[in-house]
Amino acid sequence: MNKIITFLTAALLLSGISSCVKDNFDNPPYGGKDPNVVVNFSVDSVKGRFVSSGVNYQFTEDKTIVGIVTADDKSGNFYKQIVVQDSTGGIVLLLDGSSIYTSYPIGRRIAIKLKGLWVAQYKNLIQIAGSIAEDGSFNGIPSSLFDKFIIKGSYYHDVAPDTVSITQLNTSSLYYQNRLILIKNIEYQLSDAGKPFADGFNKFSLSRSIKDCSGHSLATYNSGFANFAYDLTPSGNGSITCIYSVYGTTAQLLLRDPAMDLHLDSVRCGGGVVSGTGLMAIRNLYVGSDVTLPAGTIARGTVISDRVNGNCDSKNVIIQDSTGGIVVRFAAAHSLNLGDVVAINVEGLTLKSYSGLLEIDKSTSPYGVPLANATVTGSGTITPRTATCAQVQANGTAWESTLLKIDAASISGGATYTGNLTLTDPTGTLTHRTITGASFGGTAIPSGPKSYTGVLGNFSTGFQLSIRSLSDVQ
Repeated sequence: MNKIITFLTAALLLSGISSCVKDNFDNPPYGGKDPNVVVNFSVDSVKGRFVSSGVNYQFTEDKTIVGIVTADDKSGNFYKQIVVQDSTGGIVLLLDGSSIYTSYPIGRRIAIKLKGLWVAQYKNLIQIAGSIAEDGSFNGIPSSLFDKFIIKGSYYHDVAPDTVSITQLNTSSLYYQNRLILIKNIEYQLSDAGKPFADGFNKFSLSRSIKDCSGHSLATYNSGFANFAYDLTPSGNGSITCIYSVYGTTAQLLLRDPAMDLHLDSVRCGGGVVSGTGLMAIRNLYVGSDVTLPAGTIARGTVISDRVNGNCDSKNVIIQDSTGGIVVRFAAAHSLNLGDVVAINVEGLTLKSYSGLLEIDKSTSPYGVPLANATVTGSGTITPRTATCAQVQANGTAWESTLLKIDAASISGGATYTGNLTLTDPTGTLTHRTITGASFGGTAIPSGPKSYTGVLGNFSTGFQLSIRSLSDVQ
């Protein structure tokens, strides 16, 4: 007989997987309140209904499970689904809706009423579906029925991942299926290090392999629709937190968000620097004096400067990746265009500060990086970080040479764009810089608050925002 408990009691039992939150149910828990609902089933029991029979199973009994959301659709790497985990395991819940994370974000406790739902298997992955079509395909729970089957609980619960090795995953795949896991001392294989997670331009999904120092490997699967598809895989060694999944006979790891799940900033197995080092890692080599970049260093990123409209020195290109941005100064005017994804061989060149702005250059005459060192590998886009003037002033060193957007701002100090003007928003001010010769330099400054998107520069007088073209003003 299944043990019958309340949602609140189940929440207490789940505290074993909620390492950072100690709920006091005498008062509403932090981030919301858990309703008093009868809970009489577990994730493991749901899976058991399929495993015991080997066929898709529809629940006709009043069964309810409670768990914490460990993956949602916010980054786009999970599509029309969330992953829910309790103390017995994890499972995918298919939901026919968009922006699901606004209701069921990572860390929210929810109860799922199973009566009428299916537990089914697709390509060996066990999941909960709303219905099964005549052709055998699964349908998610319709958005109009979310509240019928899902009861929302409190927020901000952390699930402690299972720390595992690649060999453990290869031998106990069913146990770990859909669990949040942590693998330590791993790295992307050399062939996949410093490469885009997926093909965001053509919306093609890609697998990138990770390995441990013994050579055991697993694939990370990345959707071409993920908001990090254009970002580059890290090149160091460290840890990965992810959802363990399967597709047929292939095991695969699913990231929620690389910024949250990947911590690969240590020396690789066997040591050494590899191509594809993140731009922030390159920037961090500078500690106050010129640095000669080590052998094998490749600066990879997407071009965010616009040579066509001329608000950037013709020899400079500004590139950005998922970690940061940097200026590369060439020996002559370059032909790199806005949106080009480039790999620039910078080994042996110099990382230095030019009046406060970090750039890569050549330390001896003839100065400048050879044009032949740059290779265009594709095209992409960088989404600007939305920030206030006060935030830029506080974080400018880290955000230097990246794309920013400042809303509700106005420019004063001149009639046209050319020169150093003052950009003001409700939080403070920032210098707005347009160089002589920019195609839009003589254009009149618009009146009223606007949204300004531009590249953040740095000069001895402080941080400067530079739009690339008039389309950056909205």
